[in-house]
Amino acid sequence: MEQSASRSSKVILIRTQIILALIVICFSKSVVAQPTTEKCLIVSDIHFAPLYGLANDTSLKRKLEKSSFNEWKKYFEGSVFQTTLGAGLYGKDANYAVLSSAVANMKKTLPHPAFIIIAGDFIWHDALISDSILKKKTIRFIAQLFKEKFPNTPIIPTMGNNDTYGNDYDIQDARFLRDFADSWAPNLPKASGKQLKAQGYYTWIYHNFKLMVINSAPLYYKKDYLQAMPMLKWVHTNLANASNKNVWIISHIPPGTNGYNGSNFWKPDYTQMFVNDVVNYASKVKFSVASHTHFNDFKVFYDGSAKQQPVAFMRIVPSICPNHNNNPSFEVAEFKTATYSVVKETIYYLDLANIPKHTGNFVPWTNMLSLPTSLKLAQISATNFSNLISSVKTDKTSQFLNDYIKFYTVGTKIDSAYRINRDNYLNYLKADSLKGR
Repeated sequence: MEQSASRSSKVILIRTQIILALIVICFSKSVVAQPTTEKCLIVSDIHFAPLYGLANDTSLKRKLEKSSFNEWKKYFEGSVFQTTLGAGLYGKDANYAVLSSAVANMKKTLPHPAFIIIAGDFIWHDALISDSILKKKTIRFIAQLFKEKFPNTPIIPTMGNNDTYGNDYDIQDARFLRDFADSWAPNLPKASGKQLKAQGYYTWIYHNFKLMVINSAPLYYKKDYLQAMPMLKWVHTNLANASNKNVWIISHIPPGTNGYNGSNFWKPDYTQMFVNDVVNYASKVKFSVASHTHFNDFKVFYDGSAKQQPVAFMRIVPSICPNHNNNPSFEVAEFKTATYSVVKETIYYLDLANIPKHTGNFVPWTNMLSLPTSLKLAQISATNFSNLISSVKTDKTSQFLNDYIKFYTVGTKIDSAYRINRDNYLNYLKADSLKGR
């Protein structure tokens, strides 16, 4: 009897231990479960000038063409032109101080982003065809700076209109596509890099997420490129076949109208094809990003119904480069992991007008704007952006207009022909509407 009772006690003890172990396992799984939100970095329009302050120095150009990454850094860190921060940078391309400060602040602000999106234009303005070697090394240098700070982070680069071995807005040749993709490896996923080399646009698929990266150069309204239609068909096919994927679409030049001068960004037919697809698959398209203007803005996609319902939106993100008299900036976007819907955007910027002349030390980018707070939106959505457009047009107190201008300019008060003001703001609001058919 005693032996039987002892065996029963042991059995009960073992069962108890098993139950406790299962409880611990279940509890551990719940503790390490995937977070409900994650964050990524979004960067645009770097326009790094390796000859900043010495654009006509041919001997320096030849030297940089033959120098390594570490030699580039050593030169820049010893150059008074390249290490100066301050209001004197307004209206100019980014020097090393702006670029390195931006990357350092990204790392400090978000050390481990889920991924990094760079929405195009790495090369300085007014680059020439004869600058091809320097262009190649500039992109490699920028890529290496990012990879040093974020060695294990997927980096999703987009080509801008300046990113070509040809002239501005020229289509990229096979050599550029190869060099561009290779510059970002291995942080650019291998399958995405193969697509980029082959066609100039690509996808990145991660679990329930599909990121589509467009090359906007073939879509530019002043050019006729054969690559435009195949790419737009690719957009349609990818959206149609997204099945259970949540989609983000990234481009450099946005579709629609340029509020600054009233011209088209893309050829109107291309814009309409793209808008129709976004509208038709709006339930899948959770976020879109473009840049190019250097300022902070948005566009709303409306359906083809009589009531013109807002169904999707695109964010126009501001730039690192301050050449439009804008403050350098980057964004942290927070999104839901289940749906990839963006719930918060924080724009960090460096107020160039209010920092001392600086050489080399870390300068924190502590100024911030955020969505939905800065525009007083209930949440980030197409409906709320559309309501804001209506409110700006009808509000006699100008409060909504003031919020919009402050958001658009990213804290810059220097006058600029590119910027929204009380005389031209309707042009910008009209440019924000993309209507499906």
